[in-house]
Amino acid sequence: MKILILTNHLNLGGVSVYVCQLAARLAAGHGAKVFVASRGGDLQESLRAAGVSDIRIPLTTKCEFSPKVLFSALKLLPVIRREKIDVIHANTRVTQVLGSLLSLATGKPMLSTCHGYFKRRLSRLALPCWGRRVIAISDQVRDHLIYDFDVEAERINLIYNGVEAGKFIPRSSGEIRRQKGFWGIEAGQKVAGHIGRLSSVKGQATIVLAAEALKQKRPDLRWIIVGDGKEGPRLKELITARGVQNIVRIFPSQGDTSLALASMDVFVMPSLQEGLGISILEAQAQGVPVVASRVGGIPTVIEDGATGLLVPPQDPRSLAQAVEKFLDEPDWASGVVRKARLHVTERFSLDIMAEKTYKVYSALAPAKAGVRGLAGAQEA
Repeated sequence: MKILILTNHLNLGGVSVYVCQLAARLAAGHGAKVFVASRGGDLQESLRAAGVSDIRIPLTTKCEFSPKVLFSALKLLPVIRREKIDVIHANTRVTQVLGSLLSLATGKPMLSTCHGYFKRRLSRLALPCWGRRVIAISDQVRDHLIYDFDVEAERINLIYNGVEAGKFIPRSSGEIRRQKGFWGIEAGQKVAGHIGRLSSVKGQATIVLAAEALKQKRPDLRWIIVGDGKEGPRLKELITARGVQNIVRIFPSQGDTSLALASMDVFVMPSLQEGLGISILEAQAQGVPVVASRVGGIPTVIEDGATGLLVPPQDPRSLAQAVEKFLDEPDWASGVVRKARLHVTERFSLDIMAEKTYKVYSALAPAKAGVRGLAGAQEA
């Protein structure tokens, strides 16, 4: 089977990681020929190393009606015809419109993955562009599609995001000491950390306020935020304004998150909105206890008190108290970590995600894969 996956860019972030991991696993595990079209980014080399074809398109826009969408379509049309693409898979609003244009012009089936939540804008209601099938990454996202956008339930496939748990291996004390040293942290100091795109929707300001709340009580605790994004300057201003610049630090994204996570004592995800949360899954796979907001699809990943702790969004005091609980009760925290890692392995593996996604492709292009129906592709 030949698959064209569309995304805006390949810079570090949830959607880009999803696209790259899915493409690589489809190529390796299913013998598919996969093409990824985007404007490029940090993860291009990893795609090429996995044997996935990388196509550059001029999609430097967030507007679905930009001429750049049409220019991108004109560049991809001959690729689809020459390579005899079987399925088109869009992953953002802009690429849903692009994918719909390509599907209309070529007759090739298009599907999309809904990675989060959308506003009920007139343009989306008038031109939904979901494709023949829609993959929802969590139960809550599926409900959002049904109740907010009237997408028929039978068109939706619930396929949780997955991670490759085997990549998240124990790290030596020396490795962790060097990572902490890079962050300017002494070996004996505790770390509450976060990895994610620097965006207001990720709620990173709550981390700064939680650090302020614990500043006097936990002088040994340091807070690390790893990520890039337009919210960076505002966060730095807030850190200075709250007088926590000695205990809260921001560092650029790094491709391999395993060592960064292993160097954290607690992982925090204070999102205001979240489709599911790949960073949470990675932290759990690495064996780090997680505190996260009770929003969006996060409760699909975390059972409060069993596989992590859930707190209200924009509540720095509750976040601080949950971090303290993990630090103060290490035996209990170890039990939570064991349950969380098992949960990730059983329900959120990359192999499961790729297998179920391939079955959806196969249902849309059955002649190429010899698979009938959608049995096994849908999950409640």
